[in-house]
Amino acid sequence: MVEFNRQERTIKVKIAYYGPAVGGKTTNLKVLHARARGGRRGEFVSVNSQQDRTILCDLLPLKSGGFRGFDLRFQLAAVAGQAIYAPARRVVLRGSDGVVFVANSATDRWHENVQSFRELPGPLLAQQLDPATIPMVFQYNKRDLPDVLEIEALDRGLNARRLPVFPAVATRGEGVLETFAAIIQLTLEDLSRRYPAISLPAGQRIEDWTEQAIVSMFGAAQLAGGQTDGEIVTVDMPEEALFREEASARHVLRVSMPEEAGKTAASAPDAGASAVLAESYAQASTELGLRVTDLREERDLARSRLAEVRLALELAEQKAGEGEAEDRAQRILGILMRSVGAANASLLLTTTDPPQILVLPPLVTDPLARTRWGALHLHDLRDLAEARLEEGPVMPALAEALSMSEPVFESVALVPLRSAERGLALALLYFRPHMTLPTANTLDHVGFLGHVLAGPLEAAAAREATASADRMRAVSHASASAMASLLTRLPAGSARRATLPIEDVLAPLRVPGVTVTVVPGTPPIHGDASLLRYAVATLIARCEAAALERSMMPVIGVYAGAEDGFVRVHVWLGEGAAVVGAVVTQAITADADVEMTAVYAVMALHEGYLVTPESQGAVVHYVLQFSPAAS
Repeated sequence: MVEFNRQERTIKVKIAYYGPAVGGKTTNLKVLHARARGGRRGEFVSVNSQQDRTILCDLLPLKSGGFRGFDLRFQLAAVAGQAIYAPARRVVLRGSDGVVFVANSATDRWHENVQSFRELPGPLLAQQLDPATIPMVFQYNKRDLPDVLEIEALDRGLNARRLPVFPAVATRGEGVLETFAAIIQLTLEDLSRRYPAISLPAGQRIEDWTEQAIVSMFGAAQLAGGQTDGEIVTVDMPEEALFREEASARHVLRVSMPEEAGKTAASAPDAGASAVLAESYAQASTELGLRVTDLREERDLARSRLAEVRLALELAEQKAGEGEAEDRAQRILGILMRSVGAANASLLLTTTDPPQILVLPPLVTDPLARTRWGALHLHDLRDLAEARLEEGPVMPALAEALSMSEPVFESVALVPLRSAERGLALALLYFRPHMTLPTANTLDHVGFLGHVLAGPLEAAAAREATASADRMRAVSHASASAMASLLTRLPAGSARRATLPIEDVLAPLRVPGVTVTVVPGTPPIHGDASLLRYAVATLIARCEAAALERSMMPVIGVYAGAEDGFVRVHVWLGEGAAVVGAVVTQAITADADVEMTAVYAVMALHEGYLVTPESQGAVVHYVLQFSPAAS
């Protein structure tokens, strides 16, 4: 039966290849193993006789990729066809979710096909599997022989359920992949009806996913030409060789057990004991084969993660002058994207002014930023990522925004990159529908990579902050001088008078790193929105400059509300500092600082006050006070 592991996010589906001896069951698995991509196949384990005939089973694990966010894996098992190995067949059929019946098309093998098919219901029923409903397809193999039965004749004798039929020449790969694709589709359709956890949402079809999975496992929907030695198909990407998985070998265990000995044992008085022993051997062989695959996957995962950490450390140890910031950011994205198996990635650099979004090809813009919700709230996701929330339902607005992006993405992993002092960037790793989503263990690993990879961004951010501060001081000083010169010559109360909701004045100032809060019910004020916005923006810039001087991570808040009959706008800098204590207003006075002179002039035009309360610790705090507009 299908196995769900929610912690590891895996679904295991078992497919049994059944049929008479020398029908081509093992050949089917050999072809699938030889043609599967290196990262999609596990160890091929075969327990054979000295004559290279299967005596217990053949086992081939295949990974199809994601399905409903899980890693969907197939365990293919080929049973021994000889009559004396009936006990082994019962074991191999145990827990099967689908069956491929491989018939020999040769005319002289007709009775063996019928005998094998008539035997099939017995072991199925012994494993509580219904022969009338279990997903099944027929493969009529060896169609290249000179004397074969017609497809219609084989159907009349075997296919009473009118199940899908595939002519095949397995030694040439013909019909092998088509057979496998068909049993995958039938099995998943059956499982999705019985298990809501893997049922597809409206508008998605199993057949579409099956085609995509086959291409991801084998590189094509059909096999052409003869067998190969298992060529690994790889994508030529920078540093890809460090992540490439080794080709999995075929392991064959040959047991010295002549068939005559098996026949003698089967006819002996203790044949029942022999059958029990054979079942035990078959069960041990099956479990050993699966354990070999699990160990190999654990080994490959450890090697892959070690390579990722090595790359991250090499990048972090580069000197400040080596490589452009954007090139480093893209290499960081490449490491993070491969570590979780994401489809695309982008990086929100919160240390630049304005915040910059970098994307990896083939994306040209960030998918979330193109949506209305993403454009407004992309910077808020940094706080969500750093909160390390437990796994839970996706935010409805975020889920809706993802579904509206093009190409369509279904999930996004948020990975903050921060130094010990401050946040630097937010990596957004996108997953398409049916891709395997990262486990909790994988997210812990990528979080560790994020800390390592913050080093290169920290150095770049420091240089950018210094240059930005120099530019800001030069530009703001010149513009503030002109503004102050103009405003101080205007009489008080000469600003353009309009009734302004305070929310409309402050809303454009909501940018990454600045939180704007307006208390509901705050009365409007009279004045010029542009001038007021200039004054508040100047105070925000001074807070940013103060944070840079103190080597602090800017945490800037803007808060507006009604207090003591006035409308007050607080602008402060601090590590989570709250607005505390009473504000003592004072008349506006001239200031030597040209930027503040312009702010004072704006407040004078609005008959208001600028208050600078005493700072508490590293907190810088300004208050703008206005009279509410007459109702």
